[in-house]
Amino acid sequence: MSRDWAEFVRRYRLRHALTQGQLATVMGVSQRTVSRWERGEDAPSLVLQRRLRDLGWEPTGSLLAGLALSVRHCPVPRALSRTPQLRLQAVSAGAILKRPAIVDWIGKDLVPIARGVLQEMLDDTQLQRSIANREIACIVATTRGVLGTGERQRAGTFRTTISYFFQDGALYSDAISAAGPPNARVGYRAMPMDEAV
Repeated sequence: MSRDWAEFVRRYRLRHALTQGQLATVMGVSQRTVSRWERGEDAPSLVLQRRLRDLGWEPTGSLLAGLALSVRHCPVPRALSRTPQLRLQAVSAGAILKRPAIVDWIGKDLVPIARGVLQEMLDDTQLQRSIANREIACIVATTRGVLGTGERQRAGTFRTTISYFFQDGALYSDAISAAGPPNARVGYRAMPMDEAV
């Protein structure tokens, strides 16, 4: 394994305040494997190299770079995506703990695996048009299992605030979640720009 990979793994892990065991869980390998990578004694497979590269995505521009860093260090589930296809750009350690399979989707569009309330929001053409026209400041949603991954059934109920912003002509969303009561009614409410304070 090149020393570049060893350094990349170590720096990524330290930058995100992950133990070798936590990174191993995210990558689906043993802690011993991560330790060997960091010492330069072993090489990740091509699939794991791609996953590591996706996890290490660094945005251009100071706003996106700062936001991606904020997302990655957030202790609760949080995700930065480029819309309208929801191309996942960065996730927090909290999001990875909630749904370890999310790392497989970094750098990919989430639309194909959208379920429940998220799918309803994406199918709501008036809502999507209002977001694109900068009429919506954010959406507050109560959800259960909005991504069709293996962890969907145990994902629980979450209250999520999704904020939208434009950067260099592209639309992004920043979604941050907190656990909600299991019996909460699912749904979403858009907050127009004139209501947002």
